Amino acid sequence: MTASVPGVSGAPPGGYRGSGQRCGPAYRPAFGAADRLPPPSRPEPLRLRLTAGLWLAVWELARLLPEALVFGLADLGGRLAHRASAPARARVARNLARVLPTATEAELAGVVRDAFRSYARYWVEAFRAADLDPADLDARTTTDGFAHLDAALEGGRGAVVLLAHHGSWDVAARWAETHGYHLAVVAEVIRPRRLFERFVRLREAVGLEVVPLRRRSATASDGGAALARDLERVAAGNHLLGLLADRDLSGTGVEVALFGHPAPLPRGPVTLSQRTGAPIVPISMLQRPARRWHVQVLPAFEVDGLTPQTAVARVAQALEQLVLLDPAQWHCFSPVWSADRPPRRSRPDPAAAPP
Repeated sequence: MTASVPGVSGAPPGGYRGSGQRCGPAYRPAFGAADRLPPPSRPEPLRLRLTAGLWLAVWELARLLPEALVFGLADLGGRLAHRASAPARARVARNLARVLPTATEAELAGVVRDAFRSYARYWVEAFRAADLDPADLDARTTTDGFAHLDAALEGGRGAVVLLAHHGSWDVAARWAETHGYHLAVVAEVIRPRRLFERFVRLREAVGLEVVPLRRRSATASDGGAALARDLERVAAGNHLLGLLADRDLSGTGVEVALFGHPAPLPRGPVTLSQRTGAPIVPISMLQRPARRWHVQVLPAFEVDGLTPQTAVARVAQALEQLVLLDPAQWHCFSPVWSADRPPRRSRPDPAAAPP
């Protein structure tokens, strides 16, 4: 199933290379991922259905309110959440203290407060991403380092875009697609299902190709192989594979040093890079005042021939560089380091499934 995306064209504006091969057949993204999923095996509990309804109502409100008002409300909400939630405030402070070990208590408290404000802004930006006018978005966005990404794409093997929960991911995807950089992402199927499907359609509306992951199917060779084939097809077209890499959700990550402390990190970026030959390129879209943004691309690197431990350690170094661009924009509301996490469970790593 294919679809055209409003505001997205194949001609990269502004002197950007864009992804894709220089010649050959045109690439056709596989949209409609939510419609291809089988229905849930059983009805969801009422609590989840109510949660989905509340989120979707807030989503629509964020889209309909004037921009200045909704961003002002988001900032107020972030400040109130910071004051009201002592457990979350403590978790964020514990995480950021490892990032900023020399910060004074007052300095750290300020960064923690700003992290709540940044996270609230992120959600409003995500809800409004598909509605952004490409010309207006371009006028509000500055960039640096795209020579690194364009040089990586000249190799013709695609690129693994290394992402953290940092800055404005959905706005970055909108900007990238309107500048000719096609991106595919893996999305684990979660509940509430209705909310998951809405996020899939949002990301397809900005031009992303979403590859759904059903956790149970990841253990089967056919499920893992299908996922791998989808991602390898994107790389073969010389496009981008976007992977968030600062949290180990599978329980099978590789423990490496992150800001000097042991932390399990997912091996997905390394696995995909070694399978496809695609270089890894760290990228973040930083929030700027007055509802503006800045896209920062860091130097690409390759992990071919490295052991998993060495390769994931190299990923950790790149994540440190991304976070240090602005620590307050790292949305680290969950435990990251081994010392703060419950005992690890044995769960399948979908990116490590057999090809």
